[in-house]
Amino acid sequence: MTASRSILVCGVNWLGDAIMSMPALQALRKHQADAELTLLVKPALAPLWAMSSIPDRVLSLPPAGGRLRPTIQALRDLKFEVSYILPHSFRSAIPPFLARIPRRIGFPGHFPRDFMLTETRPPAAGPGRTHQAFEYFDLFFPGEARQAFPPPRLTAPPATRDKMLARLVELPRPWISVIPGAARGTSKQWPVERYAETAAALVAQTGGSIVALGTKAEQATCQQVAAAAAPNGLNLAGETSLAELAAVLALSAAAVCNDSGGMHLAAAMGTRLVALYGITNPAQTGPLGDSIRILQHSERRTRDVPRRSSEAQAALRAISSAEAIQAVLDLLRDV
Repeated sequence: MTASRSILVCGVNWLGDAIMSMPALQALRKHQADAELTLLVKPALAPLWAMSSIPDRVLSLPPAGGRLRPTIQALRDLKFEVSYILPHSFRSAIPPFLARIPRRIGFPGHFPRDFMLTETRPPAAGPGRTHQAFEYFDLFFPGEARQAFPPPRLTAPPATRDKMLARLVELPRPWISVIPGAARGTSKQWPVERYAETAAALVAQTGGSIVALGTKAEQATCQQVAAAAAPNGLNLAGETSLAELAAVLALSAAAVCNDSGGMHLAAAMGTRLVALYGITNPAQTGPLGDSIRILQHSERRTRDVPRRSSEAQAALRAISSAEAIQAVLDLLRDV
């Protein structure tokens, strides 16, 4: 890799994908220690990268329907030497192209997108390199075929951590976070009744508390889980920013999650994690880190899972609450 003084990385658009790209970006940061590294991301993900030591600067794309011209001008003014485009989409290649960045490197796609790139680099296949994280290594370090990498690591802002600690401090410990939702829909959601059973049993067996986390749209689901843990249940769905969510996960002794962005965030915060999988293949998109237990019974595993899949829902139902409870207890014993 040629050393550059100023690097732009166009980041991926989903929370889980962003965290899976972090190991390669950590390696890029280490390799290009003297370069100024800027990330261009959707506004919702800017707080995520603010918790990372990787970028020197984070720029936000305009919101949906916003004007792209100011962003293009900002990129021109910064005079980048090279840009890496992590998403596969046509739209993601537009900003570095219009900003006239001399080198524009991305994964191969279709004609209009490839026309805007100066170089395409396909992911390299190979044994032991099935995880999505390796694709980003192949973009930054073509031909090296790395076999291992350190996991992503994020740090919640101290003030945010203190704020969320104040929300939790009156609850009995250990604090166990539960994220029962998934942006992908029911094909990645363990039944809420199983979450409620697990929450009640964990409170009874540990004397601790359950913190239910999710979006505003998931408040009812999270309330059902928190109510099962009463009086040691707290529903924070829809009440946390991304940084606050990260802080709660960092403060938690363990977390129980579906295959979701929240799952990847918990792993990146170093939280002991039980991840519940239907037919998604964790070898390709599983959480990265230590102290992780994946529960899955499906023999057929795939990267492409529809939003609604009876097969996926059946595979998730095959995981019992007893299994999840035992997995959490085992992780807590490793403290």
